[in-house]
Amino acid sequence: RFLKRAARIIVATPNHVTFSPFLSAEVAERCVVIPYGIDPTRFAATPQVCAQARQLRARLGHPLVLFVGSLVYYKGLDVLIDAVRATPVHVALVGAGPLAAALRRHAREAGVAERVHFLGELDDATLLAAYHACDVFCLPSTWRSEAFGIVQLEAFACGKPVISTNLPSGVPWVNRHEETGLIVEPGRADALAAALQRLVADEALRLRLGGNAAARVQCDFSADAMAAATLRLYEQVMCERHTVARHP
Repeated sequence: RFLKRAARIIVATPNHVTFSPFLSAEVAERCVVIPYGIDPTRFAATPQVCAQARQLRARLGHPLVLFVGSLVYYKGLDVLIDAVRATPVHVALVGAGPLAAALRRHAREAGVAERVHFLGELDDATLLAAYHACDVFCLPSTWRSEAFGIVQLEAFACGKPVISTNLPSGVPWVNRHEETGLIVEPGRADALAAALQRLVADEALRLRLGGNAAARVQCDFSADAMAAATLRLYEQVMCERHTVARHP
């Protein structure tokens, strides 16, 4: 009933309309896509950031794959750890959560504990350095609870290709397969390992996808663009309501 009364419904991607159990055809026509946005300038590769990034690579090893997020059930980190067994990569996991201990145990049992680095929560400067230190960013989520993945935008802003999963959510709309990164089926450690192997082995591909990613975030996912689109929509709705009030 609430949605039926709304003049417009803002969604972050078209996939949110397609896969939502609540946005029926009756209200879908009033949905307007306004993607989430970030400030790309915050992710600039300054000399200080690059120096810290080099230190991280030296300490953690490379090729380096980065994950940023909560250590919770829907992130698919067990799948990522399984994929590490088949690829010569080091993985940096940034974040905290209830599965930290279980994931550490999983890494030990998989025989990859020395290549899976649990960094915990980082301050902004170190997190930025981690983005620039990595070769590939990975978001291996396995449940549609991962609705968008703003961390994908942050990786884009640092010029990094992203490997994400084909979820019934906004995630695969943000990351375009073979354009800004690679998309694999969720829960498939073999497919994830193959994608990781492909990217770490092909620097030209990484640079091409990372360059496209940086251009996409500037064009489609800036905070300024999000704010401007939201204001335009508010003005449009207010104008429509004013017209109806004057000519009932």
